[in-house]
Amino acid sequence: MNKNIGLFFGTFDPLHNGHIAIAKYFLKEVNLDEIWLVITPISPFKQANKLTNYYTRFKIINNYCKKNSNIICSDVEFNLNPPYNTSDTLMYLNKEYPKTDFKIILGEDNLNTLHLWSNHELILEHKICVYPRKSLSKEKSKLISHPNVNLYNAPIMEISSTLIRKNILEKISISHLVPKEIEEMLIEK
Repeated sequence: MNKNIGLFFGTFDPLHNGHIAIAKYFLKEVNLDEIWLVITPISPFKQANKLTNYYTRFKIINNYCKKNSNIICSDVEFNLNPPYNTSDTLMYLNKEYPKTDFKIILGEDNLNTLHLWSNHELILEHKICVYPRKSLSKEKSKLISHPNVNLYNAPIMEISSTLIRKNILEKISISHLVPKEIEEMLIEK
């Protein structure tokens, strides 16, 4: 029987309670064997100089994942060449893990721009599990009616990595925003 894996892509700078709540929701709701947090070294849509070093991010996230058996910290993109396009990562993973059904965990805001992503047709060959995100745009994606796209009633998270980084700089507590083991490593850093 094929393994059922959810792929949750992101820079996770840092991983926070919102990411974790979404991961746990999809583990249960879609009956996944595991969910892989695929750490993107540099998102094609973000500025590299604003990101924490990806080895540091990996260490922090892996520290959390070691205590959570179904949530896996994946460094697969560290071994691929930039730009880190989801389609390239999927081609690599499909080749490496032929007996695995990969499902993509995606925020609704990203679904709205998916048609602009490199080789988005390949991404749409996989089941895409969409969670709601607050968006400035009220327009729904044209892809919402695609047969491989499913919108889920996952919790809407009001947490952002930007807010956490700002709080750290301003010495404001982040204990309510991140798991304890991540907070300790972020404060240390």
